[in-house]
Amino acid sequence: MHVAYREDRERKNRLKYGDDCRRLYQNTGKKRGGLWWTYVLTLVFKIGVDATFVYLLYHIYEGYDFPSLIKCQQKPCPNTVDCFIARPTEKRIFTIFMVVTSLVCIFLSIIEILYLVGKRCRECLTAGHHTHHPMTNNISSGSHLMESSTLKRVPKCTPETPAPSYSSAIS
Repeated sequence: MHVAYREDRERKNRLKYGDDCRRLYQNTGKKRGGLWWTYVLTLVFKIGVDATFVYLLYHIYEGYDFPSLIKCQQKPCPNTVDCFIARPTEKRIFTIFMVVTSLVCIFLSIIEILYLVGKRCRECLTAGHHTHHPMTNNISSGSHLMESSTLKRVPKCTPETPAPSYSSAIS
C-alpha cells in the first residue's frame, strides 16, 4: 500500500505539472524510510504470530502427536468411556506439516530481517566514508545537500507549493 500511495502521488504530480516535471521520489518501490520500517515491523509481527501458533499448538495438544483413543472421565460421562479420535494419522500429518511450514516461515523471516538490517548498516557505513571529502562544491537545496555535479537542470514546472501531505490528501 505504501508503494501504491507513492506511485499515485507521482502520477498526480505528472498530471498536474506535466511529464517533464521533477519526480517526487527517485524510486517509488525502494524500501526507504517509512516503507522500510513498515516492512521490518510486518516481518516481526509475522514471526510473533507464527511462533505463538507453534507454541499454543504444542501446549494445547501436549505435543504434536494425536492419540487414537482417549479415556474420558469427565462429566457428563457417568463412567470411564473410550473416546476415539477420527483419523488421527491424517490430523498428525497435517499438524506436523503446519508446524514445519510455520518454522520455515519464522526462519526465512529472521534471515530477511538480518539481511535488511545488514544491508542498511552497510549502506550507512559506505555513506559515512563518502562524506569525508570537502564540501566546497555542494549547493544547498532545502534541507538536503546535493553535489553540484549531480544536479540536473529541470524545466520550470516545479510547483510553487509542495505536494500535500498524506493527512491533508485524505481529508
